[in-house]
Amino acid sequence: MLSTTQGIVLHNIKYGDRKIISKIYTKDFGLISANVFIGSGQKSRVKLGNIQPLTQIECVISQKENKDIQQLIEAKCVFVYTDLLNNFSKLCIAQFLNEILYKTLKEESENTELFDLICQTYQWLDKADDNYVDTHIYFLFELTKHLGFYPINNRDNNHLYFDSLEGKFSSSIQSFPLGFDLWQSEIFSQLFYHTLTNQKRIGRSERLALLDCLLSYYKMHIQGFSEIKSYRVMQEMAGD
Repeated sequence: MLSTTQGIVLHNIKYGDRKIISKIYTKDFGLISANVFIGSGQKSRVKLGNIQPLTQIECVISQKENKDIQQLIEAKCVFVYTDLLNNFSKLCIAQFLNEILYKTLKEESENTELFDLICQTYQWLDKADDNYVDTHIYFLFELTKHLGFYPINNRDNNHLYFDSLEGKFSSSIQSFPLGFDLWQSEIFSQLFYHTLTNQKRIGRSERLALLDCLLSYYKMHIQGFSEIKSYRVMQEMAGD
């Protein structure tokens, strides 16, 4: 059965001169793996430039039941980045988010809200003139809603310390990464009240702490969540 859908390319594995297996998060089918044959002619239905990681595409997929790997028949770019791929800081943020998505997205089912969040975040990052250095912080927090472990906003004078395992604030402190200290809990709680389009200015020390807190929270709730290779790059970029 041939199906047309939108998707965003997460990862490619090359296994021949013109053949790759591509991980694509799609609007209608969730995460899929697809065999891709890269053409070289002008009339090629899949060109290499349209199947690179981060590319937002419209694609035609040949789907077969009970098959782990489908066949990508056609792909065309539906959003052309104007700045993201040429701006080192933006590209590093986008690649970090892409690595997070590759390691966390597992569902092979429709989730239109999540798909729109991913595409709109990359598009916002591409177009942003400034105030984009905290994109990864706000995105990681928002992504927890779709992954099933969005924290509970119950912080008050009796519940000051965030408990990573329980996903809510507690009256007692636990050592990191099981829990956050008073300062970590305070800056973490502020994420409930801000978004990418309604930001609070985050300083360098807060940005570094929030990155560590969020990644530790992910590790608590996603089995097999492995080391993020681009983590060091994000640390080095965390300037004011």
